[in-house]
Order: sequence, then structure tokens, then C-alpha cells
Amino acid sequence: MPMSDQEKEEFLAAPRLAHFATVSADGKPRVRPLWYVYADGAFWFTTRLEARWTGADVAAGSPAAISIGSEDRPYRAVVARGPAQVWEEDREAWLERIAVKYGEQEGRRWLAVALGEPDRVVLRMVPDSVVTWDYGKGDSRHQTARRRMPDWT
Repeated sequence: MPMSDQEKEEFLAAPRLAHFATVSADGKPRVRPLWYVYADGAFWFTTRLEARWTGADVAAGSPAAISIGSEDRPYRAVVARGPAQVWEEDREAWLERIAVKYGEQEGRRWLAVALGEPDRVVLRMVPDSVVTWDYGKGDSRHQTARRRMPDWT
């Protein structure tokens, strides 16, 4: 069964990794685990433009998709896709918000280094589609994400 809006918000507030997928210029898929924050109907990530393919792919206009799943049973997940963009407004505030989600002390240590990286960016994705599920709700007849998603081609 799908998560309610409140369940989705609570699930996305936990410090999980988002598996962020892009497509390279030569059509090859790439996926990378990223830290994220979900706020105001958008997913916010951080990566680097030159040192990481994720940022370069997004800057080149690659479509994006993410998958965020729980590691414990009953399994729950959020899968979303939509256009991603390099976001320059309030860069330092978004980097801080993303970093401290994964631990205040560790996040601040990471942030001190990240702010010195000239190619460190924030990515923003406002999803076109979002599918959620919670296997703990016990109705597997409604678990067919494919039926609920638009064609990926």
C-alpha cells in the first residue's frame, strides 16, 4: 500500500541515502548514493560538478530518478523522477541543512571541507512522479509501482 503524505514526510526525514540515477552523454546509466533533504516538495542533494559524474550529468541536462528505501522490514520506499538542476541560491544554507541531517557533529566537519571545494554544488529535483510503498501494510495487490508510473522511455 502507498504511504500517506504524513508517512512519506516522516520516512523522508530519516537519514537514509538516496540512490540518484542519471544518464551519461553516451546513454549509459549511472547511479550514486547521495545525502539529501526533502523540503517544500523538492529533493535537495549535494555533489560536485567536476569530481563527480552526477553533477556533470545534471549540468548537461540528464534526466534523473531516485530511489530511497528502508533497510529493515517491513520494507518501505520512495521512488521519484523528474528534472534536476544545479541550484545556486542559498548554496551554503542548503549544504548545511543536508549535512546536519546525517549527524550534527559529522555534518559540520564535512561542511567545513565541502565549502572549500570550488565545484561543490546543490542539486534540486522537483519530481514529476512519486511512488511510495509500505510492505508492512499487507496488501501486495497494490504494490505494482510500474502500473502507477508513466512510461520511462
